[in-house]
Amino acid sequence: MRSRSFLTFAFTIVMGIFALATQAEEAKATTSNVQLVHIPGRPDCFLGATEQGDPGKGASIMKMKGRSGCTVPWHWHPATENVMMVSGNARVEVKDQKPVLLNAGSFVSVPSKHVMRFACVRECTLFVYTDGPFAIHYVDDAGNEILRTEALKHRWVRPIV
Repeated sequence: MRSRSFLTFAFTIVMGIFALATQAEEAKATTSNVQLVHIPGRPDCFLGATEQGDPGKGASIMKMKGRSGCTVPWHWHPATENVMMVSGNARVEVKDQKPVLLNAGSFVSVPSKHVMRFACVRECTLFVYTDGPFAIHYVDDAGNEILRTEALKHRWVRPIV
C-alpha cells in the first residue's frame, strides 16, 4: 500500500512538471527599431512590420506607419481589424456609420467584412491586431469589388479629412 501511494505521488509530481514545462512560453518583446517596409497590396505611403504571428495565415499583430494624408481607400477585411493608435491622428470611416477620429492612445475595432477606409490626418503610427489572415479587398464607392491597381491609383494624395 505504501509503495502504491509513493508511485501515485511520484506520478502526480512528474505529470505536474510536464504540464508546467509544456505551458511555459517566453514573453515576447520587440524594440522600437523594427524595420518598417512597404506592405504588398497597400498604398506606398503606408509601411509596416509584423510583430507577432503570420498575417498571411492567421491572427497577427503588425506595426504600421503612414505619411500625413495617406489614405487606404474603401476596402474590407475577412478578419476583424483592431487598430491601436500610438502617435499622430487618423480618421476611420465605416460605411453607414459616423467617422471616427483617432489620436494617440485611441482604439477602434472594425468587424470582418465591414467596408471601411482609413486616412492618416497627420503622420501616424499604429498597431493592428487581426483575429485571422490580413487580406484586403478593395471596393468602389458603391461597394463593388475592384482590382488593387484601380483602388490604389493616386488615391493616397486625396486625404479624407
